[in-house]
Amino acid sequence: MKSVMLTKKCTKCGLTKDRAVFPVRVLYTPGHGGNNYTFMDKNQMRDIFVEAIHWGFNGYADWFDSRDHSDPFVPNSKDDFSVTQWKLMKANFRTAHALGLKCELVLTPNQVYVDQDRPELAAAEKGRIFGQLLCPSKPQARAIILRNHENIFAGLAKAGVKLSALHPFLYDNGGCACEKCRPWVLTWAKLCREIDAIARRYHPGIETHMVGWWWTDEEHKLLKDWADREAPGWVKSFSLHIPYGGTDVSNVPLPKGCERRAFVHISFAEDEPFHPDSSGDENAKKRPRDTYGWLGPVIAATRLERTVANLRAHGCTGVVAYSEGIFGDVNKALLAGLTSGKYNCADEVLFAYAERYFGADPDTSLQWVNWLRPWGWPFNVNAQEASEILKKFQKDASHGTWQLRQWQCKAELLRLNAVIMRDTDWSPERLAKVEQFWAVKEQRMEHDLWGYPEPEDHRHRTPVPWYKSWDRYVSDK
Repeated sequence: MKSVMLTKKCTKCGLTKDRAVFPVRVLYTPGHGGNNYTFMDKNQMRDIFVEAIHWGFNGYADWFDSRDHSDPFVPNSKDDFSVTQWKLMKANFRTAHALGLKCELVLTPNQVYVDQDRPELAAAEKGRIFGQLLCPSKPQARAIILRNHENIFAGLAKAGVKLSALHPFLYDNGGCACEKCRPWVLTWAKLCREIDAIARRYHPGIETHMVGWWWTDEEHKLLKDWADREAPGWVKSFSLHIPYGGTDVSNVPLPKGCERRAFVHISFAEDEPFHPDSSGDENAKKRPRDTYGWLGPVIAATRLERTVANLRAHGCTGVVAYSEGIFGDVNKALLAGLTSGKYNCADEVLFAYAERYFGADPDTSLQWVNWLRPWGWPFNVNAQEASEILKKFQKDASHGTWQLRQWQCKAELLRLNAVIMRDTDWSPERLAKVEQFWAVKEQRMEHDLWGYPEPEDHRHRTPVPWYKSWDRYVSDK
């Protein structure tokens, strides 16, 4: 069924039909940390690519996470997981290429494999600098770093993959705070140029497109001055950082001829993410966030709508969408649909989403738009009422799609959370509700629906206010 347009012009978001389409729309899906992409086979990833193309993405980027792997290129490697992940990465790139997506590789240049992490070669870590890092100012360490990248470039080329772009990251993971590496941004840039030269031997015409994740204004200035002087025209674009809670990139200086793009985080809802392990702000800890799929699918219709409008006004020519799992499929549709020009506003995307995945007729699709949008702030939703509305929708909707079932799980998780929050004492009844919560989250949603194992020790990341009290109670038993 063909979607109808809800509006001819969307005045609230500033998007119009005659707007310039963003030429570059890259979906970045790193398989790491035990997320969905880590465990997906090539057919499942093919489905991801097909849907990404449907909504408007035209590029695919991946990163090989060396943190959890030994060197897969060691002859007769005994690390089966590492070798398997390398084979899967090659297969995913081949699939993406066959479907017409440009293939692009994310780099964290001085991060190495676990069997190469040697104390005498280690980088100095401080602040934003962390990971399995070697110091590139040490000749032996630099040789290891360059060899690792050559193995990847050569291996992908041998597999028939043609890379069109490199996306090097300065931090997360990466960096070295030793005296010889200061300022890190310039040591990193020179290292990236060496890596770029190696890549060109295997992938002629490949370009460097940097990512500004966690950069400071001073680092941008240092890079610009150095690049304009030492490497004019080398940096083709910058996918600039959008701060948490923001909807635009900063006016940082860029090298001459460098396009302004944006690195858009699509793995959280409307509010900025909060990591329970990384903040000392007690007030922040009391405020739950909806991020990384801990509470089911995420949606940020308002944030992404404003982001696209702001980026267009800022002269951005492309986006790299950072996705941590399939739970962000609505946000994938929103960002790709808006930046590709297929849809005029977020409501139109959600309308088409309901048609495609829920089998909804036009009238019901309009109701779905109104049901989905408020979940950007899930703790403000009356989950009991939302569950009742969802049951009515299901009479006319297509049963069995995982997109529909994940929203059923989310509504049930938030309904149980509201019930658990009513009490303060750990009565048998309240404890039973918590067990129901874990059963929905871990068995129905993560295992049965999304198809990946969520280790039990990841429970502490669940951003609900009652978790710590419950954990102390059950740990004392």
